[in-house]
Amino acid sequence: MGLSQSSDVPEGGTEGYHVHGVQENSPSEKAGLEPFFDFIVSIGNTRLNKENDMLKDLLKANVEKPVKLEVFSIKAMKMREIEVVPSNMWGGQGLLGASVRFCSFQGANENVWHVLDIEPNSPAALAGLRAHTDFIVGADQVLQDSEDFFSLIESHEGKPLKLLAYNTETDRCREVVVIPNGAWGGEGSLGCGIGYGYLHRIPCHLVVPKKTDIMQPSPLPEKNPTSEVPSNGYTEVPLVAPSVQDNTEEAQSLGQQAFGRPIEDSPLPPPIQRVMDPGFTNLPEASVSELTDLSQILDLSLPVIDASKTSL
Repeated sequence: MGLSQSSDVPEGGTEGYHVHGVQENSPSEKAGLEPFFDFIVSIGNTRLNKENDMLKDLLKANVEKPVKLEVFSIKAMKMREIEVVPSNMWGGQGLLGASVRFCSFQGANENVWHVLDIEPNSPAALAGLRAHTDFIVGADQVLQDSEDFFSLIESHEGKPLKLLAYNTETDRCREVVVIPNGAWGGEGSLGCGIGYGYLHRIPCHLVVPKKTDIMQPSPLPEKNPTSEVPSNGYTEVPLVAPSVQDNTEEAQSLGQQAFGRPIEDSPLPPPIQRVMDPGFTNLPEASVSELTDLSQILDLSLPVIDASKTSL
């Protein structure tokens, strides 16, 4: 079960069944359905562009049999084909173990709430929300605009509230339970900043090529110049400049052998003076223009079609 092919956009409209929740160890989870980001747009060869019982009926007709689903991801902006086995024996609710809602995928990525700074010991901190990397993407009820989320927080004062949070570091969605409390000792009912709008949407994921290990060239084998004596009577020496330390030690040794005293005691020859301009000029270093990575942000402005969620 998994990805077999992918394309850019689905055919037959912009509607499908938006996956809002995936139960653990369910057929949906095993097939790789991703909550919030995935839209089921077809089952078998049937395009699901109308809200009816077609999806339920086809799932019931294929219980315990593999079925192909075409899924559109608003995160990857691509279609993919997965294989799922509807079952009523996996131990949870529904044949797929997923909650879906029929709507348009255009503009669906706009309704997210960015978690900003989190105060210590606040309800948000106790719930395990992560500052700046968490995005609230769903709840027990449909959230269609910014005020829906804040109204939901107010209506759950002192009561547990289940939220669906997407984290950019883990690239996964998880459920968190927060208890709004205006008397926790700090500002607000959650104790965290919330950002909404164009600047607080989930960032695009750029594909970064993997680094490959560069093989270093192997060193040349060292040869002993005295091991082979040429027949012409000449001695071969390596064309490698010795180090400064080797030059100094060799010069001192030769000086002691030739003059019987250290080389530093001997007078140095006068310095060589350049009497002609060689005519070479320093070429200016070539400047390389910097490349700036540009990321494109897709702004989809059509509203989400309001409809109730359905458990499959």
